[in-house]
Order: sequence, then C-alpha cells, then structure tokens
Amino acid sequence: MSISAATKQAGTTLTRPRKAWILLAVSLGQFLIQLDLTIVNVSLPAIGRDLSTSVSGLQWVVDGYSLALASLLLAGGQIGDRSGHKRVYLVGVVVFSLGSALCAVAPAAGTLVAFRVLQGIGAAIELPATLAILSHTFTEPRERAQAVGIWTSTAGSALIIGPVLGGALVAAFGWRSVFLVNLPVTAVIALLVTRTVRETPRSAGSGLDVPGQLLGSAALALLAGGAIEGGKHGFSAAPPLGLLAGGAACVAAFIGAERRPEHPVLPLRFFRGAAYCAANAAGMVMGFVVIGLLFLFALYFQQVQGESAMAAGLRFVPLTAAFVLAGPLVGRVIDRTGHRGPMTAGCVLLAAGSLLLLRVGPDSGYGPVWWPFVIAGIGYGLLSTPMAAAVLGAVPRERAGMASSTNLTARLVGGVFGVAVLGALMSAGALTPAGGSGDAAQVLTHGLHAALVAAAVVALAGAVLAAVFIPGRSRADGTVDP
Repeated sequence: MSISAATKQAGTTLTRPRKAWILLAVSLGQFLIQLDLTIVNVSLPAIGRDLSTSVSGLQWVVDGYSLALASLLLAGGQIGDRSGHKRVYLVGVVVFSLGSALCAVAPAAGTLVAFRVLQGIGAAIELPATLAILSHTFTEPRERAQAVGIWTSTAGSALIIGPVLGGALVAAFGWRSVFLVNLPVTAVIALLVTRTVRETPRSAGSGLDVPGQLLGSAALALLAGGAIEGGKHGFSAAPPLGLLAGGAACVAAFIGAERRPEHPVLPLRFFRGAAYCAANAAGMVMGFVVIGLLFLFALYFQQVQGESAMAAGLRFVPLTAAFVLAGPLVGRVIDRTGHRGPMTAGCVLLAAGSLLLLRVGPDSGYGPVWWPFVIAGIGYGLLSTPMAAAVLGAVPRERAGMASSTNLTARLVGGVFGVAVLGALMSAGALTPAGGSGDAAQVLTHGLHAALVAAAVVALAGAVLAAVFIPGRSRADGTVDP
C-alpha cells in the first residue's frame, strides 16, 4: 500500500471526537507560537527596567525568537518528514516549554535572549508538524479545508490576545509571567498529542542541507545584528559595518551554496518567476511593517506616553481586530478581483497608516492612534490572504507545502528586520542633531517619526511590486491578465 493510501485509510478510521481533539492539539501549538511573537512586546519596558538593558537589548529579546523560528522553519519540515511528525511535534513542544521556563528565570538580558532563541528553535520544529498532522488526519478535502481554516484562525486570535494578555499579566504578576503562561498550555498539548495523534508515515527523503541552513541562519543573524548595532552606535561605526559586511558575504555564499544541492533548504529555481518573487517580497513587507509597528509602539506608549502595560496592550486592539475582520472578507472577493488589486491596496493602506501615525507625540491622546491602526490593520488583512494564494498559485500543486513554508519564512524574516531596522531608527534619534538637544521623550519621538517614514517607504515599494508583477484576475479559460 502506498504512503498516501495508508494515510487516507488511517485518517478515515479516526472518530470525529478524536479528530476534534487532534485539531485542538495542533491549534494550541500554532496559537502559542504566534502568541510569543506579540505577547512579549508590551513587557519590554518592564524587562528593560528589571534587567537594565537598552532598546538594542530589547530588540534582541524580540528578534532572538523570530530569528531562530525564521532560520529553522524550512528545516523543521524536513526533519518531520524523515522522523515522523508526531514525534517531532512532541520534541518541539518540550523544547519550547523548556525555553519558556528558562526565560521566566533569566537573570540577565543576555541569558534571556539565549533562552528566547531556544524557544524559537522549539517553535520552528513544532510549526510544520502541526500542519502535517492536520493533513494526515483530515483526508477529505472539505473536512481538511475546515480544519485548516480553524488552525489558521488561531494565528489571528493570537494577534488580538497577545498584547492584551501580555499587558494584563505584566500588570498583575510582572514580566516573567508572560513566559510562565506557556507551561500549562504546553502540558495540555503534550497530553493531547500523546493520547490522540497517530504517527505519520516517514519519508525516505534526502539529508538536510546543512551548509545552506548554516549560511542562511548566519546571514539573518549578522544583518539583523548590524541593523540593531547601527541604531546603538551609528551606522558608520565599525561594529555595525562589520556585521553588515559579514551578513552580505553570507548571503552571497548562501545563494551559491543553494545552487548545488539536489534538495536545497530554499529552492531558488522558483524565484525565477516574477509572481513568486513579488508575493514573497510582499510577505517580507507585511512582516517588516506590522511587527515593526507593534515593537515601536509597545515601547512608545509606555516609555514616552506613560501608559501602563495593560493600557498599551489594549491600544493595539483596533489594528489586530481590523486585520482579523478584513482577512476573511477579502477571501470572498479574490475570485472576482484577483490577487493584484487587494495586495496593492493592502500595501498602500499599510503605508497610509504609518504616515498618519506621524501625528503621534508625547502628549497626544488615543485619537491620533486608533484610526491609523484601523487603516493599517485593514491593509494587513487585504494583503495577507491574496498573498498566500498568489504564492501557491505560482508553483506546481505538489510543491504547495514548500511554497507555504517559504512564504511564512519571508513574513518572519520581514518581522526580524522590521524590529531591527525600525528599532534602530528610533534609537538613532539620540544620535541626530534634532534628537541630541531634547529630552528623552522628544528623542524617541524624533526617532519614531523617522521609523514611520521608513515603514511607509517599504510598504509603498511592496505596492509597486504587487501592481507590476502579481497577475490580474483569472479569466474563464485559465489565463490571467498581464
């Protein structure tokens, strides 16, 4: 019996209640992974005060997790294919849980960053396994689509819940509680997986692309480090220049290395297609702007405007709620409009929201914030769904898993550099003549405005790429408008 036939037979013998428990087990894993991209943001000022670290140190607290997740995500899928996704999922849950527990007791900023990297490694192992387990459990197309829809919606709910829950936990129990909250959930996941999930068939596959993995991870870390250190020391200083040069060299070596292996970690041949490149570039733009904004304003609301962690978390609700509401709506009209229009409009709205936030200052109230957040959130929702569909439409159906993982990696990489570059620009306000003569609030405001302009420029560049390279609405004969 073939692997696919065995998988289908195994899936159809599962009872509906057991499938529901499996769906809960993998959705909880997805939820925690996405939650830790946002829940930590509102705790950053408290971490900075307690561990005596600067903005650049806080950038590493955020990017340590995102870097590990983005760097190892593609390899995580390969490991699951070879070793069995149930086993790999459990290993990832244990590593993530261990990282969370160690973060909660970290005595210094450096150790906290190291433990955040450990969390990210666990998340990178977990995330591909969750979707693979769903695919093997729900074998009927309609049933699978419903399950994947629920799995996907947990990411949106994590975006809303993360800042609010983080603010509440920090206010009540301190910043260490945002990591401790993961532990009971991971225990539930491990119990559910152990009792309900069947091991998936293993693929003979090929070995891991270790040189490509190492070079890609090094390139991301060095480039992000160069951006962060540039904000701390100035971009003409030796440390950031050395890091950026090392990162550029690793990028060149990575591209050369990925041309040779039979099974590269990132298949470059698909990037010859303009639509595939543009859609993944849009993913980077989306991560850059949205994750960057969450980082900037989590600090600004508390350090400059004096809001509590709880109040700062609540201020993000318009952005995340607009995204969650807009995403499903645009999915219904893609068949009529195609991918180009919503993606272009989404990038334009991200740029507009960023520029409208230039009205924010040390003494401004919530009025100048909430409606630009709504605009940016709608743009986020307009961009997300058609971008994913455009990526899948640009590759053969049998490579859909690779394309989805690549696009998710692009979003995470964008987020890494959003925090690094935009955070560096905000920090660099103190290094400019306008920032050097004012108080701390004016310095950070000057830097914030520079970062918002940069975010808008990146978003508009994404709009141009989408308008030029993403195909238009499909015709009945299967062709697309040029």
